[in-house]
Amino acid sequence: MSEVSMRVLMMPDYREGNPYQQLLVNAIEKTAVQVVFPKGYRRIFPIFRAVRDQQPSVQVLHLHWLELYLRGNHPFLKVLYALKFLIDILLVRLTGTRLVWTIHDQLEHENAFPQLERWVRSILINVADRLIVHSQSALTSLTQEYTFDPTKVDVIAHGHYRTAYSQLINQIQARKQLNLPLEGKLYLHLGALRPYKGIEHLLEVWQANHNHLADATLLIAGLARDSAYLQKLQSSISQTKQVVFYPQFIEDREIYLFFSAADLIVLPYKRILTSGSVILAMSYGKPVIAPRLGSIPEVLGAADWLLYEPTNPQGLSDAIRKSRDCCLQDLQMLTAQACDRLDWNAIGTKTARCYYQCFPDSYKLLVSAKQKLGR
Repeated sequence: MSEVSMRVLMMPDYREGNPYQQLLVNAIEKTAVQVVFPKGYRRIFPIFRAVRDQQPSVQVLHLHWLELYLRGNHPFLKVLYALKFLIDILLVRLTGTRLVWTIHDQLEHENAFPQLERWVRSILINVADRLIVHSQSALTSLTQEYTFDPTKVDVIAHGHYRTAYSQLINQIQARKQLNLPLEGKLYLHLGALRPYKGIEHLLEVWQANHNHLADATLLIAGLARDSAYLQKLQSSISQTKQVVFYPQFIEDREIYLFFSAADLIVLPYKRILTSGSVILAMSYGKPVIAPRLGSIPEVLGAADWLLYEPTNPQGLSDAIRKSRDCCLQDLQMLTAQACDRLDWNAIGTKTARCYYQCFPDSYKLLVSAKQKLGR
């Protein structure tokens, strides 16, 4: 097996809603590994059929998020989808295709059947040839919950978004375009509005501290798919001072405006394993207020000034107050330096190496050949 012969099928295809996969593919293909995506979606065994469409040239299936394959709100339907998914994976393995799984989340967010998903994951984590996690803390968390061979895990960082969106502009200009207050600190929470993100707690804390935040503004921007949850947020916001609410999907071309307008990003998660929102904030050099959960402390490194213990009821409140007095310029510099470590070229090389390690004999030959050439 030569280095240029590797072809990888990546699923599911979420490139339209998140630039992560395309950035990853661009980096991987610099190593001479070709990555392809499925053509459309089939209801019956979509993974196996996508692999079969690409056979015999695809050697590796790189699986990412599972929510597309584990649908259903009714227990019977959920079990049916879970079994169908596992059979789908079994059929893929019978073709001889190797399986790499990047574990982005501990469980699907707002999962109504967590025990069922844990069961599916416990099987998949052992069936996969290689596993990718984005941090040592994620690996530690998974080893505490599942039994599997940790030697088949590669810790590969989640890359930055510096090239994915437009660059920052003048803060006043951005605030004018968004009809935001021109003076005072602006705290931004941007992204899909979902319960696990702790937005209701943020609003409670913001209201309780309004005397200390008299010249500050909280901007919450994003789309809520659940209408009941949206109404709940709107009710809370109507009773909270100095909050601006943009309850709509923020287009990629507009993201830079919100980060240009903001001074700090606040992400009060209830639970998280890997946060793309933290990395997006870092990509713009914006200080982050967040709990010490999942990979957040590891990713921020020395820029962790405004992290708080999630078990501390006053943690978020204390972090917001601390943000009023700390030197944001110094924290911005540390945040940018932490983001420098999330280099896509290194990530692409490590991911390609992970693919080759699915074929131990060929990988050993490849490493041996490179060592000889190096001499």
